Amino acid sequence: MPTAPSGGRATLRDLVAWLGRLPRPTLVAAAAVALIGLAAAAYAGYTAYDYTMNNPAFCRSCHIMEAAWNRWASSEHRAVDCHACHEQSITESARQVIVFAIRRPHRVGRHAEVPAERCRTCHASGNPRWRQVAETAGHRVHAERRHVECVVCHSQAVHRIRPVEDVCVRCHQAQTAGARAIKIAQMSDFHCVDCHQFLRLDSPLRPTRLTCLGCHQALPPRKTVGFPPPVVHITLTCSTCHKPHERAQPVVGCSSCHAAARPALHRQPAHSATTCTTCHRPHAWRVEGRQTCLGCHQDRTTHNAPLACASCHPFK
Repeated sequence: MPTAPSGGRATLRDLVAWLGRLPRPTLVAAAAVALIGLAAAAYAGYTAYDYTMNNPAFCRSCHIMEAAWNRWASSEHRAVDCHACHEQSITESARQVIVFAIRRPHRVGRHAEVPAERCRTCHASGNPRWRQVAETAGHRVHAERRHVECVVCHSQAVHRIRPVEDVCVRCHQAQTAGARAIKIAQMSDFHCVDCHQFLRLDSPLRPTRLTCLGCHQALPPRKTVGFPPPVVHITLTCSTCHKPHERAQPVVGCSSCHAAARPALHRQPAHSATTCTTCHRPHAWRVEGRQTCLGCHQDRTTHNAPLACASCHPFK
């Protein structure tokens, strides 16, 4: 039976020579055992890597992660593995495991923070599986223009992705609770996104005409005035006259547009001394029939009735 080289200084050539003297069956058996060992080691290594890097159960194995696990399991991201969002290097991951094993902390420290780029890999990818936000009004203003990180609004608590009700007040204190808070009593219970529609596509975050009409067209006639608006003002936004964050009543400055187009009857002392909305009913604006004029000229009730006053007294 061949013996291995002795003396502690065997070279690679000596080892090859020694192996060459072994019987073929022995070499085949040794090679098979070595291959099986390598395959087993590779499989064990891959399984350990896959478990620690891709299986959320590994994170849960840390006893202090139970609360975070439960929130994740009931969140919108419950089908997303931990490291899909919380990506960090193997070195940092190993350090964290060692710290846990040695120090046994009682709470979860900050680790593997989620940058905005990580969110964009799903939510700005064009993949219909995820809600796409790149073209929405709110994300254009906050993420693109102001460079606000996603987690500022979407992670007020661990794994609570949906923004909390009062998330806007964290930054917009004047508009939500301060000097510029909503002044209209009927809108006091509205959430900011009821008017500032965050997920509206290809549109500014400020309310548009359609935003306002979405609520006001559904109100009973006695609670809204002259809807829908006439074509004459269809190009104006509601905020031209209505500024809910400044005052409860509309800010109507008709002369800012109509100062250079005031016909003779508008310049009559009795007419110029009163407000425009006395004759021009809000949202209707055009004076129709006799009733508007008779509101003041009650002594002309039967004068040329039933003709409209403008038939003889044209303002234009």
